[in-house]
Amino acid sequence: MQTETLKNKLQENNIILDDYQIDQIIELMNEIVETNKKINLTRITDENDFIDKHIIDALTCPLDQTDQKIIDVGTGGGFPGLPLAIAYPQRQWTLMDATEKKIRAIERIANNIDVHNVTFITGRAEELAHQQTYRESFDAVVSRAVANLPVLTELCAAFIVPDGHFYAWKGEKSEQEIREAQNTFKTLGLEVESINHNLLLKNTVFHVIIQCRKTGITPKEYPRNFGQIKKKPL
Repeated sequence: MQTETLKNKLQENNIILDDYQIDQIIELMNEIVETNKKINLTRITDENDFIDKHIIDALTCPLDQTDQKIIDVGTGGGFPGLPLAIAYPQRQWTLMDATEKKIRAIERIANNIDVHNVTFITGRAEELAHQQTYRESFDAVVSRAVANLPVLTELCAAFIVPDGHFYAWKGEKSEQEIREAQNTFKTLGLEVESINHNLLLKNTVFHVIIQCRKTGITPKEYPRNFGQIKKKPL
């Protein structure tokens, strides 16, 4: 039943996975729901909702062919990073979150379902982005449900190489957030390339994916500490 439901949803959204990847997605769902009994990874455990709001929601990301090394900032329970890592096994993924127990849990899950193209790190984005290992070293950043767009952009921009991409999952207020983030984009060297209204649930947009391109170098003073970012967004 799970497999047929997933296959139908993938077909409806023009997402192509092979049988092995579909099996991995099913295993991912089951592992997360089981782990969720001990560690709070997601509030969504209904099968249909899980497929729609975690799996399809992740896989509608319009990744560019140049996006080969990608970081998921604030991955939480592994979304959107783990479904994307399954769908794109030749690309290298880094899943980052500030909560150690979540990172260790999704790392165990990834190992259990044979997803090995992922690195897991614990830390805060505004701190890791200043480390030479991570700063401007990723072709793309993906991030979902972390913060409003001006705040999220400052947290993510410094990870991206020039000409790289930023994919931000946003909700019903996406247009307002884009307007509010214009100065942030300009300051940090980003511009909006497209807005993807891909995932429709009951004729409403569940998530919009805002795709940005990095047009320059992020000034070295950014990101600021989180208190400053929240108190006075760019």
